[in-house]
Amino acid sequence: MRGPSRRDVLASAVWGTAAIAFGTRGTAAYADPARPQAGLRAGDLTIRRRAGDMTAAQWAAFVRAVHALKSRGTYDALVRTYADGFAATHANGFFLPWQRRYLLHFERELQRVDPAVSVPYWDWPLDGRAPARSAMLSKEYFGGNGSAARDHAVLDGAFAGWTAKIPRAHPLRRSYADGATIPPWATSEVIGNMLKNPDFQVFNMQLEIHIGAVQMGIGGDLAQPAAPNDPLYWVVACFGDLLWHMWRSRHPGAPTRSAYGNVTEESGLPRYGDTVADVLDIEKLGYRYDAAWPRARRTARLPRPR
Repeated sequence: MRGPSRRDVLASAVWGTAAIAFGTRGTAAYADPARPQAGLRAGDLTIRRRAGDMTAAQWAAFVRAVHALKSRGTYDALVRTYADGFAATHANGFFLPWQRRYLLHFERELQRVDPAVSVPYWDWPLDGRAPARSAMLSKEYFGGNGSAARDHAVLDGAFAGWTAKIPRAHPLRRSYADGATIPPWATSEVIGNMLKNPDFQVFNMQLEIHIGAVQMGIGGDLAQPAAPNDPLYWVVACFGDLLWHMWRSRHPGAPTRSAYGNVTEESGLPRYGDTVADVLDIEKLGYRYDAAWPRARRTARLPRPR
């Protein structure tokens, strides 16, 4: 498939007409502390962990830091940045590079609260056959489906009672696509096969579709162009970043370019001053992942902090 029709299919598969219904405005003016760093040693790197493998203390610290950003207004400014840049950063070659830069921005803000905190990731393909049963959607983590009787508000988990602000104040909402459950999404086998393709444009587009399926399946705020209104966004997107890192490690000579958005390694990232080339090496950005993917499922539940 070639030409605009491919882009149209991607945009439709991921978001439908949500961007039109939501509306977007100009780029947000907001101070960004997340400039890439140079000269870091291995011991200086932030480690991003799989959420299910975090200790109770690590999980609690992450939740506290997110709530602190919310209380300061920083969190909602970040959501506005995402929403304002939605059209420029989706359904084109900026999707993975821009989200990497945006995740870094968020992580640096978290570390202003607690330097030991990092963004965790959700290994969502492990839950691809029965997503609604994922531990990430339990009360021990992010909570589950919203209550239809309460405007689909999320009533359990670490962010129960959270008020989203973009585009206007409303309760954090989730509304599973199949009512009480979530349609299956890509399994580890599907994602593993996707990683074999050496073409960045194809990989970028396929991964955006799979991430979109996760977000649309969970629904509510996560299925809107202000997806970070739901803190689940970060762990979904962070896993996408890990997959891109894995893809680059398997195809180290593959150029990062896409006809969709006319993206090359010299292209400037929307809203940020960096180029695509500036965000290709995660260790130069100051972080690494706890392990390579794929990994076995961890069966133990998160212990409750004492």
